[in-house]
Amino acid sequence: MSTSADNQMRDLLDAITARLQRGEAIDPPVARSDDAQDELEEFVEVVGALHASLKPLSPNQEFAEDLRAELLDGRAGFFRRSRRMPARLSLAAILALFAGCVLLLLRRVFGSETAHDVPEEVVATPL
Repeated sequence: MSTSADNQMRDLLDAITARLQRGEAIDPPVARSDDAQDELEEFVEVVGALHASLKPLSPNQEFAEDLRAELLDGRAGFFRRSRRMPARLSLAAILALFAGCVLLLLRRVFGSETAHDVPEEVVATPL
């Protein structure tokens, strides 16, 4: 099938589906060729069977209230998210934080050259 024929078939099936959802009767559609007519009738049968077997469901009240509260509260805070982290990830985060603090402490205790300690002649020499 060409793309225009595909688009026509898609539009026709959309219209049939919309009529089924509104509860209207479906007139047998007519296609341009016999092959397309057979294919169209098969699609209409499938759409009808799906409409008959798939019924919309409503969520229970508890789920709707939980979802509403979660959406209105927004994103969970740091502590709520961190409680849901796996134990290995929590341990790795704690160790990384501890190592960073130790490195900062060692740098302060033993000192290091910063940009303020370096003589100006070393930093910028004219060419």
